[in-house]
Amino acid sequence: MADEAKATDVSAGRADLTVPRGAAGFHPGLVALIFAVLLGALYWGILRDLVWQWWDDENYSHGFLVPLFSGYLVWQRRLDLARLTPRGNWAGLVVLLAGIAELLLGDLGSESFLMRSSLVVILAGLVLFHLGTAYLRVLAFPLAFLFFAVPLPATIFYAVAFPLQSLAARDAAWVLDVLGVPVLLDGNVIHLSQISLGVTEACSGIRSLISLLAVAVAWGTLSFSSFWPMAILALSAVPITVVANAGRVVATGLIGQWFGVQYAQGFFHTFSGWIIFLLAFACLLGVHAIIAAVLSRRRRHVQ
Repeated sequence: MADEAKATDVSAGRADLTVPRGAAGFHPGLVALIFAVLLGALYWGILRDLVWQWWDDENYSHGFLVPLFSGYLVWQRRLDLARLTPRGNWAGLVVLLAGIAELLLGDLGSESFLMRSSLVVILAGLVLFHLGTAYLRVLAFPLAFLFFAVPLPATIFYAVAFPLQSLAARDAAWVLDVLGVPVLLDGNVIHLSQISLGVTEACSGIRSLISLLAVAVAWGTLSFSSFWPMAILALSAVPITVVANAGRVVATGLIGQWFGVQYAQGFFHTFSGWIIFLLAFACLLGVHAIIAAVLSRRRRHVQ
């Protein structure tokens, strides 16, 4: 009887130590909701303008899909996250303060890129501070992918667009010359006997480059488990875009030369942009297939 009483006392003591989840503090879901409301209030105007730019600027219309894909990546990693134990790291406070400083600096300098990208830094800081390094390691890529939704600063955008314009004009002029079409290149303007083509910023291919690069990174993440195959697939988007855009300029020149200026403008110009992007995506499919075949052959060789 005494042993049974002792066992009952010990069992009761152990029961007292079991605290229901959330009784000793805020439930994690409630904490996340509070931070979401605070960040929503802080970034409401910034995010509203960002979404409007996605809608208005064709260069960044892919921005609507970026948060959805990042959310999918987090959901895909849910089992890995469930196995982790939260161990907050004070280094997260440094990252958090850096994100706040970036937000203030962007606000003072009226720099949209700094204000918008600061949200990603603040989210990383909150994860590191409250959950720890292991959680941040799992969530690092989904958070980093959000940068694809943030339009580049104008200085960087045009620093990339201008060389692409010149490259597209030179490549297209060379191809037309090889095809036997009389051509005169004047800067970024291609003069043919029936039409003159100005390779403007809209024709530089930067729109396709940004979108195709985002697709390549996302696709590589889902398809490959190691870094280098993903990096090769992503980097292949650059030459594919350059060649495809030059092909669009050549096609426009040939249509205008053979059938008239009216056929090279308007609907054809818009429609050709979609066709070229689809061809570029098909090339990306080919690169992906080659990488997958090489990896498969290497695995069979190792086995």
